[in-house]
Amino acid sequence: MNTRKTLIGGAVLALLLCTAAWVGLGHEPMASPVAVPFQFRFPQGRSWTYRLDYTADSRVQLSGQGKQASLAGEVHLTGDLVLRGHGARGAVQRVGLRLESLSQHSLRVLGQELLPDASSVDAVFLGREALLEMDSDGVVRAVSFREDDPSLFKNTVQSLVGELQVVLREGATWTVEEPTSRGRARTEYSRRDEDAEGVRLLKRRVEYVELRGLGQGGTVRLDSSFEADVAREGVLERVDGEETVERLGTDGTVSAASHVRVSLVRGATGHFEADKAPVAVAVLQRLTPGTMVVDPKVRARMLTQQVDGMTADRLFTLLEQFANVGTLPDHNHFLLQATGLLEQQPELCARLVELFRRPTLQVKGRALLLDLLAGTGTPEAQAALVQALSSREATGDARYGMLLGRLSLVSNPTSDTVRFAEKTYASTEGEPRVASTYALGSTAGALYRQEKSPEAWAAVRRLAEDLRASKAPEEQAHLLMALGNAGVVEQADVIAGYASATSPEVRRASAKALRKIATPEATMTLLSLAADTQQPVQATAMESLGRRPLDTGLLMDLRDLALNGGVKVENYHVFVSLVAPYLESEPDVVRELLSHLLTQDVRDRQVLTRIRGLLGT
Repeated sequence: MNTRKTLIGGAVLALLLCTAAWVGLGHEPMASPVAVPFQFRFPQGRSWTYRLDYTADSRVQLSGQGKQASLAGEVHLTGDLVLRGHGARGAVQRVGLRLESLSQHSLRVLGQELLPDASSVDAVFLGREALLEMDSDGVVRAVSFREDDPSLFKNTVQSLVGELQVVLREGATWTVEEPTSRGRARTEYSRRDEDAEGVRLLKRRVEYVELRGLGQGGTVRLDSSFEADVAREGVLERVDGEETVERLGTDGTVSAASHVRVSLVRGATGHFEADKAPVAVAVLQRLTPGTMVVDPKVRARMLTQQVDGMTADRLFTLLEQFANVGTLPDHNHFLLQATGLLEQQPELCARLVELFRRPTLQVKGRALLLDLLAGTGTPEAQAALVQALSSREATGDARYGMLLGRLSLVSNPTSDTVRFAEKTYASTEGEPRVASTYALGSTAGALYRQEKSPEAWAAVRRLAEDLRASKAPEEQAHLLMALGNAGVVEQADVIAGYASATSPEVRRASAKALRKIATPEATMTLLSLAADTQQPVQATAMESLGRRPLDTGLLMDLRDLALNGGVKVENYHVFVSLVAPYLESEPDVVRELLSHLLTQDVRDRQVLTRIRGLLGT
């Protein structure tokens, strides 16, 4: 449970989604342009103007106390997006981003229009420029602002950066993990057409690894498709597309949804005076892509709606009455209210620690309090979470390992939280040691991915080093799972090295640990594990493969695996789930393997019914 971070923390900020792609002034014409790899360049003093037309809307249903409410908003921006080259520092290019001449400017959040007139637009955007640090392949490393820039300007630019980057790679297809204002998405690129003039790319997000602002639970439905035209000399000519993300409740109805539509068309190229470049990066507010800045007034209104009348007295009365049960009446709404109140009144976090330490509180009650603190996720809440887990009431509990597991629910861990996880990892044994192993992977990995923290990276490397030193299969499996929780691509080779381990338990852990890493090498490792003779290993590998896009070659490999009798009958359910999404795009391959499954001795009627339904027989 991480109610604040997943439901509220991004719900309204996600409405600020805008989109752009990166433009470079190309090289001088060369004799053999097709042989030159695509890359973006931004020479100092050059500028590029694009016509942007962007619309988006988002809504999250909130249910509770017998009523229905929602957080909603919409945005429509039409105008010029201007990129300006400020020169390179080493391999990193510095690019300014501005929004100018907005002829349409509507942004409604919580029923309030934030850009009602030209003066309000000027107050947010006029003369302001963000500074992007970019690699030549289009990957944005950081976005910097002046400290006094309005939050609305910062969030709009962050959405521009995060929602639609164009990342260039060699090859016919490639997959990258990209930050957006809604979380982190695995994104598949493919070349559609290419000639001496340029290339047309198809980009689609295939999965949100981390999804913020659209609630929890249920099923996420994603429909995403964008086209980008890149000229051979390295200039983006056009981007056009749309994306819809929906979260379905247990009854199949849409509980939250977000839709974005964008058109970006290249216009004029010009020059600007170099002495009008932004101030040095060192004196700017430097943010990782996708990090949103909350305007205090907007956040206060959001919290008021989230808290929905809950008071401190009411909160502790309910906890006194129901905590030991583990759940409360209208539990989800209570979690929403309570985490909002703890953010609104951070001093209440310390009172939760006092309640946690009461002798009369049972383990279910303590777990609930930790869930509230982890779900709130503020620095104050994390400090209270660490304090509670450090208390003798926690460490002396026979279920301490279960309580420690709550650390893994913190989505934006502080350095202190990671230090506590590492300290606990080093000082515990048995079940607490296992729980702290997983928690260290989750917290250190999240902090490293979000901030590139050297301390967090050192913690991840410690897990990898302990894995290499371990000789016990059970310990190796736990450490592999911790690295999987970290989801750090730099450890992919370490994880893949255990795919051929003698122990099926270790091979299965390797398969699960690769679920967040979408490199081609990781995918091929999972494909080999999908042919494992042990049913649990094969099932886990297929589940991890299902979290990434599969091209025609991979589907043909899976078809051959099935036709050669390599798929365990017990894994038909997961196997069908893996290939079913490609029935429309690769009908011949998928229909052939599904038809083959029907010829096997399948006694599970649900599997048979599902396959026949897909085939229409």
